[in-house]
Amino acid sequence: MTKKQIKETTSDLLGLKGLVETYEEVAALRMQAIRGSVLKSRDFLDGLSGVFNDAKSNLHNGVNMMTISTLNRNNRSVAVFVSANTGLYGDIINKTYELFMEFVQKRQTEAVVIGKLGVRMIYERNPELMYNYFDFSDKGLDTDNLSIIMRYLLQFERIYVFHGKYRSLISQDPAVTSISGDEVVLTSGTVEKNFYLFEPNITEVLQMFEREIITTLFSQSIHEGQLAKFASRLFHLDQAAESVDNSLKNISVISRKASHKAMARKQLNTISGISLWA
Repeated sequence: MTKKQIKETTSDLLGLKGLVETYEEVAALRMQAIRGSVLKSRDFLDGLSGVFNDAKSNLHNGVNMMTISTLNRNNRSVAVFVSANTGLYGDIINKTYELFMEFVQKRQTEAVVIGKLGVRMIYERNPELMYNYFDFSDKGLDTDNLSIIMRYLLQFERIYVFHGKYRSLISQDPAVTSISGDEVVLTSGTVEKNFYLFEPNITEVLQMFEREIITTLFSQSIHEGQLAKFASRLFHLDQAAESVDNSLKNISVISRKASHKAMARKQLNTISGISLWA
């Protein structure tokens, strides 16, 4: 590399490092803004989902709860892929997409895509898939679009939401959440049922669950996906910053070698000139 090339490459790497650090700081701020609330809500809403399942089980004990509903539903299933509108989220979106497609192809469910990146992934990988698309912001809870999405989803008997789930800063996994209260499978492979007394009556309690709690569970799934995406972005940007630092070190070594070669060349030319005059 010439001195000019070394100087240009160093300038480009420093500019890239500044850009990566800026994105990293923004991702950290967004992750911190929602991390506490998501983790605090997670256990509560997991328990609430279990109570929803129990309520459906109590409505008609012994009846298949997959067909129990107080709303006018179409007895079909829908899978919702929560993607993103932009990139730089690492591999969590891709992993979630693979889980979503495997589910849709095996169960032949209706498909819903949230986010422009999901549309592009389907166009490139599975163009034959028929789906409905809804726009949604990456930055927070988009209440206007949320109400539109829920009006569409509430016609289905079984609703499965595919999203990323935050485990730690270095670990985010794809997850599927059933927000329609139709199945809770434990690790033992059995379904646990609890029985309650309901006031004023079980039908009214279940109606409240189906109209209000489903939206709450869906909102939590959206927040879970956003937290996982920002954590994944932060982790991969940190790796990118480390790679830029390593490249800068390599360029520094190349620059020193080039300087040594230039000095050696000057000395040889000086010696050659002295020899010629002698």
